[in-house]
Amino acid sequence: MLTVRAPATSANLGPGFDCLSLALDLGNVIRAEPSPTVMVEVVGEGADELPTDASNEVYRALSRVFEARGGLPPPLRLRCENAVPLARGFGSSSAARASGLLLGNRLLGDPFSVDELLELGARMEGHPDNIVACLLGGVRVSVATDRGIRHCSVAVQSPPCLVLYVPDVRMDTRRARELLPREVSLEAAVYNIGRAALLVAALANGRTDLLRTATEDALHQLPRSRMLPAMPRLFAAALEAGAYGTFLSGAGSSILAMTGEGEAQAVADAFAATAAHEGVSGRVLRACIAEQGAVVSGQWAVGSRQ
Repeated sequence: MLTVRAPATSANLGPGFDCLSLALDLGNVIRAEPSPTVMVEVVGEGADELPTDASNEVYRALSRVFEARGGLPPPLRLRCENAVPLARGFGSSSAARASGLLLGNRLLGDPFSVDELLELGARMEGHPDNIVACLLGGVRVSVATDRGIRHCSVAVQSPPCLVLYVPDVRMDTRRARELLPREVSLEAAVYNIGRAALLVAALANGRTDLLRTATEDALHQLPRSRMLPAMPRLFAAALEAGAYGTFLSGAGSSILAMTGEGEAQAVADAFAATAAHEGVSGRVLRACIAEQGAVVSGQWAVGSRQ
């Protein structure tokens, strides 16, 4: 049996649209073993809705690795123990794809480097931020270029606690992107460039006093609040309760607040009370930045079918 553990991720971190991301200590566990046919069992998140055949995203990503080597994947039995909420801004598709990429690579004897797997994953995702954080862990800066994905870790000093508000309502990523303007003003672009740079510097230097400003955004959060009108009030409640900074996680619908340990419970309570007042049902989770990215354990090389 092979086992993969893949973390949830949060992208954008406010101003870093499609280029900043982090891994969370919350994730999925995928177990693979030989089978005469492709069979997928899903427990936890998505148990009643995710595909249980070869169209499952884990097996599709695994197949992509075999295709890159000119072969066909073997039939497998996959057990997906999912803890990453679907369509809530925590990179559930990236966790599935990273799991499949690592499984496929291990089955072939690990012929691909991590960067080569990143390229495969980014092509499946359409952008690199979530898959980079999922495969590598920590806080990451990543950009797509005509020479491939370029990425770098951020050495976070005094890592903040993370408090998450996860609404029951989902936000479809495609619909969330459709809400964004095709053009933005120079003023908005400068606003976000400056804050994204400040966020990296603040995290690297332990300047929690700068995170409120550094997590502000002028590009994507306001348009997406049409799908979650309570978003500004959830932000305000967390900040008033002592959060360092707060932002929409990925395309939403979840809200993430960076806090100190001493303020985390107050921020969690503020999220819950504000959401109840706004009629937004959901749950509060606590998390930390996960320095470890997705990892596969076990040895079982089968080669590819032609």
